[in-house]
Amino acid sequence: MGIVRKQSAYSLIYTYIGFAIGAINILWLFPHFFSKEEFGLTRLMVDFAIFFSALSTLGSLNGLYKFNPFYRSYLGVDKNDLPFLSLMASLLGSVLFIAGSLIFEGFLARKFGHNSPLFILHYKLVIPFTVSYTCIMMLEGFCWIIKKTIISNLVKELFFRVTTSVLISLYIFKVISIDTFFNLYSLSYIPAVIVLAYVVFTNGGIGICSRISYATKKLYKKILTFVSFHFSGMLIGILPKTIDGILIAGLSSNGLANLAIYIIPNYLVTVMEVPQRSMLGITTTLIAEAWKNNDRKKIEELYHKTSLNLLIIGLGLFGIIYPNMDNVVRFLGPGYALAKEIFLIAGIAKLVDLGMGMNAQILSLSRYWRFDFYTSAVFIVVNIILDFFLIKRYGLMGAAYGSAIALIFYNLMRCFYLWRLLKMQPFTSKTLLTILFAAIAIVAAFSLPSIKNLLVDGGLRGLIFILLFAPAIIYFDISEDITAYYRTLLSRLQRK
Repeated sequence: MGIVRKQSAYSLIYTYIGFAIGAINILWLFPHFFSKEEFGLTRLMVDFAIFFSALSTLGSLNGLYKFNPFYRSYLGVDKNDLPFLSLMASLLGSVLFIAGSLIFEGFLARKFGHNSPLFILHYKLVIPFTVSYTCIMMLEGFCWIIKKTIISNLVKELFFRVTTSVLISLYIFKVISIDTFFNLYSLSYIPAVIVLAYVVFTNGGIGICSRISYATKKLYKKILTFVSFHFSGMLIGILPKTIDGILIAGLSSNGLANLAIYIIPNYLVTVMEVPQRSMLGITTTLIAEAWKNNDRKKIEELYHKTSLNLLIIGLGLFGIIYPNMDNVVRFLGPGYALAKEIFLIAGIAKLVDLGMGMNAQILSLSRYWRFDFYTSAVFIVVNIILDFFLIKRYGLMGAAYGSAIALIFYNLMRCFYLWRLLKMQPFTSKTLLTILFAAIAIVAAFSLPSIKNLLVDGGLRGLIFILLFAPAIIYFDISEDITAYYRTLLSRLQRK
């Protein structure tokens, strides 16, 4: 457990450092030194790369995680052919992606050419971007199975953002042109690929054995079945993170410019879910163990605690960010005015998601795991349909409403199934108190008269919210975990 806590702590630190660098890029450098179309293009390239790199792995990573312990146990490192087979699958997927991207270039030109012509001009740059990100996914998978998660998180969270900052600086100081910037931006994952490849293949924990083993001959049908099913699940997890940007660029007028506006609130909402991502690993393990022991009481306890803790943290971040959205617009300029309304809609949907706790993990690890897949599939269909029609009718706001409605509906479905099948629900009386305290603190933060200095205004609004919300949570002992952490921290400070 000491190793788990240590690696989780370091990973969280690197994630927050990465987000801080990303905030400088997204909230300052891109909006002030690039046109909206150029800014939007950087996001669209990332969305395409994330989605198509997931396709390019052909689900091989799921098989690697699931079956590698068996292969290593029975074959050792030198005769383990699973890493080689995973590499070959990703290579085949990358070749198919390159071929498909060239074959369908004309189709994409018709779909994006009118609303996002800059994307078509730089379309082929998506190819190196996607292939290099596929390499990142593959090498990160290798790092995980040899327990080098700290270095993989460090490289993944920091290298791309730092490389982006360097390229932006070179463009700002006129060392490179805008075309050179995009050419180099499409290669910005290469430094991370080189470092991860060095870590993986000089460690000795991964061997590239091309000879098909008896384990593969015996298990290949089971592996293919497992990979096929979980490949679909992986795509379901990735598509919602990328579909908004792709549809905004393709369907809305001034697609890339609209996407640039959408990036801002979307990034801020992503900040709200960082604690959820850091909590995911340990809670998933605990839930799996509880199901193994048929400990329903433990599962319900985890359900309530994760729901409440994530809601408190989410409301805390929302309460700091939303009263300052006018300051964000003042900083970025009136062209980004819609960011405030989009953040409100997306932020509320994310709070619903956080407040539902670890419903996905509880459902997917139970004997009713198929319902997790079915609800995810319905979520994707609803999300795409709503986005398609609402973006065509309402433009940028349509994307915000479509994604929010789909996310809330998705969580309500899971909550319904957990109650119907397992008689579990995530809420307690303290849930309502938490929402009440946050609402009072947010209203108080909004009531502060506008101050000309952005930093002073933003700092005071955030301080007002924290001074009202945090003491209320601790005084009324809303969360046992947060109160215990506060008392431990206070005790350490007093000893010093």
